[in-house]
Amino acid sequence: MHTRIEFATSQAEDELQELFTAYGMSMAGDVDEHIVVKQDNKIVAGAMVAQLDNSLYHILLFAVRMDARSQGVGSRLMQAMLRNPGRYCQPPGESSDASYQVTTVARGTAVPFYEQNGFIACDFSELAYPFDTQCTGCSDKNRCNPVAMMFARS
Repeated sequence: MHTRIEFATSQAEDELQELFTAYGMSMAGDVDEHIVVKQDNKIVAGAMVAQLDNSLYHILLFAVRMDARSQGVGSRLMQAMLRNPGRYCQPPGESSDASYQVTTVARGTAVPFYEQNGFIACDFSELAYPFDTQCTGCSDKNRCNPVAMMFARS
C-alpha cells in the first residue's frame, strides 16, 4: 500500500471536509493549508498546523478516517509534524531555534493518542491566544471534554 503525506489540493476539498465532518469539525482556512495522508490516492487522515511565532506551533485540526484508525496512520502523521512542524505550515515556516512547542486542544477521547505521541496535558492558560479561551462558553464542552495539550522539543 502506497502512503504519502502532502498538502491538500482543491481536488481533495470535498473528501477532506467529509473526514473532518465525521468528527464534528470543519476545515479552517483554505484547503491548501491542510495536510493529508493518502493511501493509494484515498485520504485517510488530515490535519492543519499553524506557526504562531518562531518556536510555537498549534495543531488546529487532526483526524483519521474511522476505518484507518489503529493502523499507525495518525501516529505517522503526528510524528512527521512533530519532527518538523514548520514544514507542515502554509506558508512553510522556519524555526530559528532548535527548541519549540506544539500545542493543541484534544477532545477527551483523543488524549491517550496525544500522550502516546509525546504530548502532556497542560492548563489552557499555557496556550496562546485565542486557543487559551476557545472552549470557554462552548455549549459542547461537557460532551467534548477538551484537554489542552503541549509537546516540547528542546
